[in-house]
Amino acid sequence: MENLPKICVDTTDAFMTTERFGTREEVIRWIKEVGIDNKITVIISRSDTETGKRGRSNKIIFGCDKGGKHKISDSGTQSASKKCGCPFKIRSTPAKDGSGWKIDVKCGLHNHGLPDRLEGHSFIGRLTTDEKQHVADLTKRHVAPRNILLSLQDKFPENVTRITQVYKHKSVIEKEIRGPRSEIQHLFKLIEDAGYVYWSRKKDDSEVVREIFWAHPDSVKLLNIFPIVLVMDSTYKTNKYRQPLFEIVGMTSTELTFAVGFAYMESEQTENFCWVLEKLKELFVKKDMCPQVILTDRDLALMKAIEVVFPNSINLLCRFHINKNVGAKCKQHVVNDLQKTIDTLWMEVVWASDEVEYGQRLHQLEQACVDYSGFINYVKDTWLTPHRHRFVGAWINRVLHLGNTTTNRVESAHWKLKQMLGNSIGDMVKCWEAMNNNLRLQLGNIRASFQKSFYEVENAHVSPFYGYLRGSVSRAALRRIAEELLRVDYVGTNRQICGCTLRTSYGLPCACELGRYRVGGIPIPIDAVHVHWRKLTMEVELEIGEDDGSEVDMTAVMDELWRRFRSLDVVGKRALMSRVCELAYPTMTTLCPPPEKIKTKGGVKKKGKKPTDYDVYRDPSYHEYVDKASQSSQRQSQPSQTSKKIKLSKKQPQFIVQFPNHIRSYIEDVVNVESDGNCGFRVIASLHGYGEDGWSMVRRELGLELIDKDRSTLYDKLFSNRLSAVRESLMIESFGSQPPEKWMSLPDMGYLIANRYNVVLVCLGNPCITFFPMTGSHSPNVSIYCIGFVNQNHWVQVNMKEGFPLPPVTLDWKKFRSHIATTWMLGFAGRMQHLQLLTPVLA
Repeated sequence: MENLPKICVDTTDAFMTTERFGTREEVIRWIKEVGIDNKITVIISRSDTETGKRGRSNKIIFGCDKGGKHKISDSGTQSASKKCGCPFKIRSTPAKDGSGWKIDVKCGLHNHGLPDRLEGHSFIGRLTTDEKQHVADLTKRHVAPRNILLSLQDKFPENVTRITQVYKHKSVIEKEIRGPRSEIQHLFKLIEDAGYVYWSRKKDDSEVVREIFWAHPDSVKLLNIFPIVLVMDSTYKTNKYRQPLFEIVGMTSTELTFAVGFAYMESEQTENFCWVLEKLKELFVKKDMCPQVILTDRDLALMKAIEVVFPNSINLLCRFHINKNVGAKCKQHVVNDLQKTIDTLWMEVVWASDEVEYGQRLHQLEQACVDYSGFINYVKDTWLTPHRHRFVGAWINRVLHLGNTTTNRVESAHWKLKQMLGNSIGDMVKCWEAMNNNLRLQLGNIRASFQKSFYEVENAHVSPFYGYLRGSVSRAALRRIAEELLRVDYVGTNRQICGCTLRTSYGLPCACELGRYRVGGIPIPIDAVHVHWRKLTMEVELEIGEDDGSEVDMTAVMDELWRRFRSLDVVGKRALMSRVCELAYPTMTTLCPPPEKIKTKGGVKKKGKKPTDYDVYRDPSYHEYVDKASQSSQRQSQPSQTSKKIKLSKKQPQFIVQFPNHIRSYIEDVVNVESDGNCGFRVIASLHGYGEDGWSMVRRELGLELIDKDRSTLYDKLFSNRLSAVRESLMIESFGSQPPEKWMSLPDMGYLIANRYNVVLVCLGNPCITFFPMTGSHSPNVSIYCIGFVNQNHWVQVNMKEGFPLPPVTLDWKKFRSHIATTWMLGFAGRMQHLQLLTPVLA
């Protein structure tokens, strides 16, 4: 014990015991519990079991987790170890008299201090069996990991687990549930188990899923009970494949929204929409049944598909988005003082009750906009002339839309689904699970609303006037009737004054009808209410029409399959059998999800550049662009997409005003590069001697740097849970223009560039930063690459004068660099101090 350092903790008494233990598991459990009570992490340093062979005997040697020596690595990266040669040692062997396992404390001393808590300890923080079950239960309920950790700490006060352990166990649970099945196989298994109706199709000559459509069995039932109005729209950022999600919703008699079906589509072309709508059509039990009204945005491809699949349905357009677009156009063309007046006149046009009033209101709008021909032409050419019958009150008030004049229902459904999803990086299985859970909550609310209409009566409806309707009509309908009743004193029984909008658009008795019932002293008859409002249950069997019975009889089909199977040769039989097996055993499918992130939007980026394979593309909402008008000046200052490297005059380099005042005098020249999303990598390629067009080589080499075995530990610590995102940003799908997520971003790329090419990288922007290599020592002949960030979206090459001052380094460089890399700051200390002195004087 002479070699022990000054710190010495004696825990001998804590482990001294005469107790005998029946099994080795009891010994291990007791010693570890005593260790935790004394803030010691006891581990099994050696174990042996008697097998009859010479030298083998039952024994367990326990030690401290700080025992042993730290192995020094030559990797050059920072490393740490808890090992300090702690001499603590306990030996346990079975007693010779057979009374059980005994404990012998060989050394109870520790050459280190003991912590106050074991928070974050990798060994003590392991989840117990009960804790693992708790994590599994909360994971099933889609509780966020941070909330799972808080729940663990509440339920198990002594728990010292960190959130990393929660993430790891969640991953283990997901792998155990899925087993050896592929993503699509597991998806089909879940769909089959839940009784969903679904279809899918694959790309030609491949096993990749092109579209997939599914609908809950209760959603199918609700669709056939309430088929009058459907609202459709696409949403994005729901899955890691970037496929758009097309959602279809309807409305119950209690005015609650129900999801009809979901479809992941390859793209938003007319052909894709037609396939989805054809599957929707198959959900109707009766052949002649179809929605009376379909409400959408002004998506030309979807509108065209509706005309093809549901030619008898009325396609209304969302008033909300139309008004937003018109308001945005008004802000662009009309002076501020008149904007409010013109907005009011426009709303009067939209809400006109008949065609005469529509003409009058439109004339007033034209008079007010006599000096703004661009605005009034946009309003008439884009909306009123081709589509007024789809959103103006004079026409849609004659349509039974049940109050649905916007796509707010489906937009709200999108929001609720994304709240359940939590993020947009999940696969199709996670998306389906979120949808399924959302549907379960939705269906529960719908059933409860039916029960309330059955058994609860609002105070406003206790009058005998509603006697025939109470318990037979939804409370939502009764509220609208009660509101309409207030108009009776003004309208009386005059139909012209009434307008009968509630009758034509809601299917409910309007003011003039109610006036006649009141004058006659009779309650409102049940037949005066549209059958939609009288359906208060979904526990009914779907009725099949007389002519539709053959659709569910597969006898003839199976007979034909057998006949064809017998007539084929061996190869033909195998081919037919494989096709039938795909239907019979969906969980054995060979389908796979899209292998890469694909383009989802059908919109055209440049006018006149319509894709050759797009028949009708999405017309983006105008208001989406108005908020970005402030960026137009920046775009004008940028070079064209085809411009090459431009060397500017030394007297006044381009972009120089965008750099800090105190550094401008050191700038000799600014070299521009093509602005295609690869500009940052183009600058590095040019500085490194590859030429501007060698940007793809830079991306590849930085990707290799990220997975370099010698530096893997460094980047794991530096980027932590963002490591995969950094790697993903370097991978591209094509050599054309890149989206923002693929642009070069600092500080992440700064570390990689400095390390890969062993250079000093200086970034001039807001803020200005210097990046030194993080693993090697200072080199006097090192190259200094200087780049600049301009227009908030573009990188350029900046040529500096010799000896220019250097900006400061990042805190993460100081935190994670190797010890030998400190020499970089020492070598450039003078130039860095120069900038610190210069900044307050010239800034």
